[in-house]
Amino acid sequence: MEKALPYWVEENPLLIGILNFILDRRDSQLQRGKEARISFRLDLRAGSKRWQEVLEPLRDPAQDEQELWSELQHFANEYQCFAVKPNPKRRPGVAEWQGAQLIFRDASEEQLRLWLDRPSPNLRQSAWTSLLEPYVDRFENPAAFPIEGLELQPGFDSVEELVSCWASVGRELIFAEQISWRQLAARCFKGDSKYLELHSRQSLVRNLFPELSRKIRERQLLLHAYLPEQFTQVIFIENQDTFISLAELQPNCTALVFSEGYQGGAERIRNPGIARFSTFNGADKASRQQFLQWWYGDDSSPLPVFFWGDLDYEGLRIAAALRRSFPELQCWRPGYDLLLDSLRTGKAHCPDLAEKLGQKPIEMIGCQYADQYLIPALSTTTSFVDQEAANLGALLETLP
Repeated sequence: MEKALPYWVEENPLLIGILNFILDRRDSQLQRGKEARISFRLDLRAGSKRWQEVLEPLRDPAQDEQELWSELQHFANEYQCFAVKPNPKRRPGVAEWQGAQLIFRDASEEQLRLWLDRPSPNLRQSAWTSLLEPYVDRFENPAAFPIEGLELQPGFDSVEELVSCWASVGRELIFAEQISWRQLAARCFKGDSKYLELHSRQSLVRNLFPELSRKIRERQLLLHAYLPEQFTQVIFIENQDTFISLAELQPNCTALVFSEGYQGGAERIRNPGIARFSTFNGADKASRQQFLQWWYGDDSSPLPVFFWGDLDYEGLRIAAALRRSFPELQCWRPGYDLLLDSLRTGKAHCPDLAEKLGQKPIEMIGCQYADQYLIPALSTTTSFVDQEAANLGALLETLP
């Protein structure tokens, strides 16, 4: 067999997916210590979710399914990595590939691993053990690393360099009285303050250094608020321009909070000492005290709380995130009614105009108004309206 993977195989998403899936299956067998024959059918209705993802190119209208199938057959005949058995029960008019069985040839495993640069789990584990050995004493619990070790990530020259960065976390924690996640990340991971933002990486830090990680200070959230002398409701505002404009109208009995997108949806936002507030207006001490008592749940009389943001899926996801901290939160109907009117009268934009193609639809967020009106309207029109489109003067009369 050739030592290099044929270039056209890499350009065939179905075939390259199948080859990686075969090694995924074999790796799983090796880790469980039980090898067996690997075979599967090209069936869009059966198999694991992962297998269905591999077969996704056959559903893609942008792909030529006949070309994908022809190249798969040519590869099977030319390189003998797997045998292809046609479906004996295929009905007339059904594509030839449907129901065909692929049977992996065990003798081709070594060549396949060379092509895809995927050594066996046993070899990876052995190489990882040797690489970790010089650093093992610098971790409180080195067994917390994945059994096969870390994978090389973009920005690092080698896995050894990556391990050295993780080992330096312990040194920083030993000499620090307290340190934030971003300070720790910037000092240990090549100046990248956001490297430890992922929950999985923070979890690994805590498992590698169960005692020292107690020195890490949770990142505080900076929030801006407008607080009148007395208020009977609270509204979270997604966007800065709308928050400032609405605060400048000085509503008498409504407190406003600029949540700055998803920041306001953090589940820890109501934990003592996490949120820090600056006030847009010269709020007196009594107003701030009343607000903080409500915010931290010390006030026995709950206030109505609302969210108003862009009329798009991401805006509603922010509302859903906030509901985890404020279960009583509802979408603010006066504000959203204005945006709904714009949506229904054609004063809306399509997702690609505002680079929102990545927004995924949602079915519900738990707010009756949003679930019955906002989400169906977005689904029907497939268009969005940003919060700044609303005439704020018309909203002042709706505020108590």
